[in-house]
Amino acid sequence: MRSRPVAQTLIICVSILCAVAVVVSGLTFLQPGTAEAVAILGSILIAIGMVVGSWQLSASRKAKMALTSGEEHRGMADEYHRLADMAITAQEHTDLKLGDVAIQLAQLRDQLESVQRILKDVE
Repeated sequence: MRSRPVAQTLIICVSILCAVAVVVSGLTFLQPGTAEAVAILGSILIAIGMVVGSWQLSASRKAKMALTSGEEHRGMADEYHRLADMAITAQEHTDLKLGDVAIQLAQLRDQLESVQRILKDVE
């Protein structure tokens, strides 16, 4: 069994403490005939706390399920992977083109140097 979230545990503890406080104060300060009413009230408060705790747990499970198993989530993840693959491919093509441009620039430098040598020889 997995542990409860902090909010759910807090709700349950506070409701149980309130119920116990009502029961104890009712048994201590009230007349003997009203002790049954206080016990019933405490039981109702405990039941309300348990219902609220289970409702909160159910809501959090539904939200988690909607996030992890939804078609929209899967579609967005697939789209993200597709865009990431396209970005990687574009970067690889850019690197190849940059290499080609560097080679052409080196060839142009060589040609410029040879033209400069020829011009010096002609002078």
